[in-house]
Amino acid sequence: MRKRINIPQHTAVWATVFIVSVLCFAILRLLFLLGHRDVASSSAISNVMHAFGLGFRFDAKVLAILFLPLYLLTLLPTVDFHEKGIRKAFAWVLTPWFGIFIFLGIADIRFFGIFGSRLNFWAVEYLEHTDLFLYSIVSDAAFWMSLVLILAMTALYYIAIRIALNRLTRRRSYPSWSSRIIWHIIVLALLAFAIRGKLGMKALDWGAAFFCEDQFANQLALNSVYTFGHSLYEEWRDGRSPTDPNKQRFAFYPIDDACDTVCDMLDIEPTGCDSLDLTRKLGEDGNLGFIPNVVIIIMESWSNDRIGVLDSDVHISPHFDSLSNHGLLFTRFYANGIRTNRGLPAIVCSFPALPGRSIMKRYSASHPFRSLAEILDTYGVTSIFAHGGDIEFDNMEGFLRAVGYDRFFGEDDFGDALRLGKWGIADHAFFERLADKIDSFPRPFNLTALSLSYHDPYLIPDERFRRFDDNSEDNRKLNSLYYTDWALGRFFDRIRNEPFVDSTIFIITADHYPHQSGTYPLAPANFKIPLFIYAPGIIGDFAQKTDVIASQVDILPTLLTLMGITADGIVWGRDVLSLDNADSGFAVIVADEKLGLVQDSLFLFNWVGAGTYLYNVNDTPYLAHDLSDSLVDRLASMEQRLNSYIQLASYLSRGGRIATITP
Repeated sequence: MRKRINIPQHTAVWATVFIVSVLCFAILRLLFLLGHRDVASSSAISNVMHAFGLGFRFDAKVLAILFLPLYLLTLLPTVDFHEKGIRKAFAWVLTPWFGIFIFLGIADIRFFGIFGSRLNFWAVEYLEHTDLFLYSIVSDAAFWMSLVLILAMTALYYIAIRIALNRLTRRRSYPSWSSRIIWHIIVLALLAFAIRGKLGMKALDWGAAFFCEDQFANQLALNSVYTFGHSLYEEWRDGRSPTDPNKQRFAFYPIDDACDTVCDMLDIEPTGCDSLDLTRKLGEDGNLGFIPNVVIIIMESWSNDRIGVLDSDVHISPHFDSLSNHGLLFTRFYANGIRTNRGLPAIVCSFPALPGRSIMKRYSASHPFRSLAEILDTYGVTSIFAHGGDIEFDNMEGFLRAVGYDRFFGEDDFGDALRLGKWGIADHAFFERLADKIDSFPRPFNLTALSLSYHDPYLIPDERFRRFDDNSEDNRKLNSLYYTDWALGRFFDRIRNEPFVDSTIFIITADHYPHQSGTYPLAPANFKIPLFIYAPGIIGDFAQKTDVIASQVDILPTLLTLMGITADGIVWGRDVLSLDNADSGFAVIVADEKLGLVQDSLFLFNWVGAGTYLYNVNDTPYLAHDLSDSLVDRLASMEQRLNSYIQLASYLSRGGRIATITP
């Protein structure tokens, strides 16, 4: 008769807990798959199965990090699982942790649907505004279902742990001391191995999840707790050595080489004996004879795929479409990032979106740029910021004051204007009050106005704007954009014949695209937003489109030329209306660790730590064919440009220095 292996009680308990916990993570991964079944429908079953197998490694790593200190604690002589109180306390210690893990896993399903990425540092930025964060999630149609699911899974986890503990401790086992020591060594070795995640010198990193060209299957393999923790660690690490270029997450090249590449990208000529100074002459002296007013209207979350004149298949933007017949419309214009706190600095400061914490929210961040307000202040221009919501949200007011804005109008300054939900004032009420105020602004003025109604939960003031009856999220978005277009059109109807219009340059753009895609984690199409320049008294009343590639950082230098003024400063874009015919422009787009460069018809995608890909943006099916092997030289050139651009901007924003930077 075969001798039975006498496993120590501690070892049996922890093995069972590990199995229950792994099954819990597997269920969360299955829910993630089902929650994005539309995206997963194109994934091969073999890739999905491989993702679940690979995901076990990340699940085990998270569990080992949690279990190791608890395992050591249970080795104390006073811990005896035969005692009911010990078993109960053990279950009560584990369950809250897994309640958090389950919450993160369920929240990750929605997070991925919005950002096209697993849970990361951006969630922290939302949590800093607790009231609006809670309002957003409670307004989500799936909130209550998610809450019930979280509570049910947490309760089932607790029950499973209690049942397992009770069954395992019904019968005492008495292994020898030597046997127990051997088993403890085996368990500790397995936990250490799980934390590293693999054999070899280098520990398991998130890039190991990328095993195929199917990006959804790659992300399916990841663990939301792991990606969230890893993202927090990277932000903390970058903050520890902000001025050391070799200790930054994006230390691709020697910093001087990165600077040379960026100077070439931005057409910066060496000044004096110092070729690393990013300061340059901006704009050009014109013949206007006066300093024009500037009105920059930033429409919350507007995107090209919703705008009729930009080839949308839905006709919900008649007022913008009509207005576009009287100015210059960009057809290949891109947002630099995917949140307002990235878009606003890009538009008014010509500073790119960067991974990690927004520069708007980093108290210690350096400002390697010269904002529009700072430049115009030297010409006696008053800079004003208006927003129908909380102007302190995401530190908007604090940041804009720091970069030269003088006056602010927020929701509290618009009196009893109609509110739509908790976010703030309805767009039509906001623009109506703005139209009332604008004639009283000191001339010349620089006004930046940020709308907000095209934002979840996508409310409309009344039934006039319900073009689509189905209450699905997509139809609510369409109705909401139709309403915000009407509000914008009404604003221009109010001011069109005012005398100041002939001496004003209007810029209409957006802060970011509303959602990202899990199928294409960084798709250029998901960053395309409108840019329209309306200045009938300055550039003329005409209908013109341009297909030059540009992004939000190009607005400021382009605007200065239109205004006919010059200034010294640092900007991260170019005057895209003055490019050589052979230069089609470029756009850098960023979504945390995902970096992209659009240039000509090519798109370089660098998922830092995972891989680099090169696509033709006009290819069919979209982004399906990696051209890296066939266009090796273009890949190398674009990779150097993209990486240098992000590296230098990140390094300088954290206090790094190259040569003599003059803010």
